[in-house]
This record gives sequence, structure tokens and C-alpha cells, in this order.
Amino acid sequence: MAEYEFDVAPSFAEEDRERVLPIVQCLKELGVNVYYDEDQLVARWGIDLIEHITETLTDKVRYVLMFVSRHYVEHDWARHERRVVQARALAQQNEYVLPVKLDDTEVPGLLPTTGFLNLHDHSPEQIARAVTQKLAQHRAEFDARAPLTPESVAALAREKPHGWEYLLYATVVAQGLESLQQKYREHFLRYSPRNGVVEHGSGLDLIRDRNVLLSEIIAVAVDSVFTPSTQEAAFGRPGDPADADRIVHLGGLFVRTFDEILDWAREIHGTSYADAHARAAARVQARFADRQLKAMHKVARDLREVADTVVERRTVGEVIEVTVQLVFEVEPALEREFKAALEKLSL
Repeated sequence: MAEYEFDVAPSFAEEDRERVLPIVQCLKELGVNVYYDEDQLVARWGIDLIEHITETLTDKVRYVLMFVSRHYVEHDWARHERRVVQARALAQQNEYVLPVKLDDTEVPGLLPTTGFLNLHDHSPEQIARAVTQKLAQHRAEFDARAPLTPESVAALAREKPHGWEYLLYATVVAQGLESLQQKYREHFLRYSPRNGVVEHGSGLDLIRDRNVLLSEIIAVAVDSVFTPSTQEAAFGRPGDPADADRIVHLGGLFVRTFDEILDWAREIHGTSYADAHARAAARVQARFADRQLKAMHKVARDLREVADTVVERRTVGEVIEVTVQLVFEVEPALEREFKAALEKLSL
């Protein structure tokens, strides 16, 4: 873990100083070590300020609070700071730039999908507390993109930055589904390696067995995995502490259920059928998995998108829910297509 001389440095245009100063003061009151130019008059006296600020923002601060405004984009000195900050952000894997919007100006090079706080919606105290929670996440050395280890989970649970429960769950789910991306893509290519099973008859018994198996996967998911009681056991009731081990287990069950559905369809595609109608009916049956796989994949993608901003969003009071969309129903058009395929087997 890299060590830094300062926890955070504000980057802003001079015209915005009066709006930035209350946040700086709140940060100091919360014990955050802030690099603030007016506190560094002796250190900055007589030296090349371009070299000084470049070295400071590149090597000496953990985070940069970027105060986005029209002035910040237009003025030369602020433009230099922004380019230094963005160069480091490009080279650094974990978050480093924490944008705070003062108006609706777009900053060149700052992606619109980057999470930000807005001074119109959040008080200086809320923004300062969000920074302290980011620092708590940093102390845990926990990054949603880094591999999960028992040590990293334990450190996150120990530091407990706001929203750590959701960050942990999102990371378990996102990393688990990332490991299944090849199988997921192959499902929609309707491909699977041969599994050695050969169906010489009509395939009706095999199709019925697979319907029962899918129904059981669904029943377990609905009745045991994705229930309010299991979520409460992991995340705790309001005001109660969450359980890191249970959160990891619950996220793992999400991934395992996704994998079970993939394997269910994969078994169908990997089977060889002597009868062409049996093959056609089976391939239609395998598409029963499509809607749920897409829904769960979207859940994982949405969780990943909020993972990097969950700490500050929870700090300023935003409610973030972990829900799993269940859409196991078969689309009417697909059900009709399946019934028509079965009728051909009965001829």
C-alpha cells in the first residue's frame, strides 16, 4: 500500500475558493490531512510552483477533490492541475479523482459515468464525511477490482466505511460472474462442447427431466437464496451490524445459481440427438434460461457500476438496495414455439 504525505488535496479555480474553503475546514475538523495552498505558503515560497504542484498531486496525495466549474475548465492554472490529475488517474487503477460539481460544466477527459457529488445537493459536512469514508476504504486496502482474499474481506469489515456491505457483495458477484463470461457468451451462441450423451429416441423423457431440474433450480432460488430473510441474515436489520462471511456466502450463491442455470442449458446444447425434431425441441428449451441469465447479468453489471461510488453515496444518505430480479417466467412466444416443437415429436 502506497503511503502519502497528505490524505487529500482540493483542485479548484481561484474564483471558487470561497465555496471550497468550508469543505476544507470540515475535512480538517474531521482529522483529514489536507494539502491546501494557503497552508503551504512557506513550502511554496520561491520555488517553481508548476513543478511543486505536479509533484504534490502526482506523488504526495491519496485523493484529489476536483471542484468542477466553468472557471475550473477555463483558467490556465486550474487547467494545468486538471491535466496532472488526469494523467495520474489514467495510470492508476483504483479511484483517485473525487469530483465535486459546482455547476453543470463538463470537464474534458472526465467520463460522464464517473461518480460525483454535487455542492447543490450535498453540504460541505456531507462531502467531508464522504472523503473520510473513502479513506476508511483505503485503509482496508479494498478495491472492487482486486482479487478477494480473507485478509481483504476482514480489513474491510474492520474499517467499515459506509456502504461496505454493498461494496463487498457487489465485488463478490461481479468477480464471480466475470469468471463465467466465456460460458455466458457461449450460451447465446448456442454452443457447448459435446458431453458424450446421445439421445436416440424422441427425447421427450429427457426434455421432461430437464423441465423438472430447471423448476428445482428456480424453487431453491426463490425459496432459499433470494429471500428477505437470507438478505437480512447477511446485511442485518436496520441498525444491526452486517456479517461479512454471510455476505460473501450470499454473493457466492448468486454466482452459483447463475452458473447452475448456465450449466442446465449447456447440458442441452452439449447433447447429441439422433432425431432432428428432438434436437430442435431441446434447443428451444435451452432458451428458457435466456431471460433470467440476462436479468442476473444486468444485476451484476449495475452492482459493479455503483461499487466504486457506494461509500460516498451511502455517506450522503442515499439508499442503495441489493435486489435480485427474478424473471423465471417463459415468454409467451417462446412457450408457443416450444409447444409446437413438442407436437412434432408426438407425430
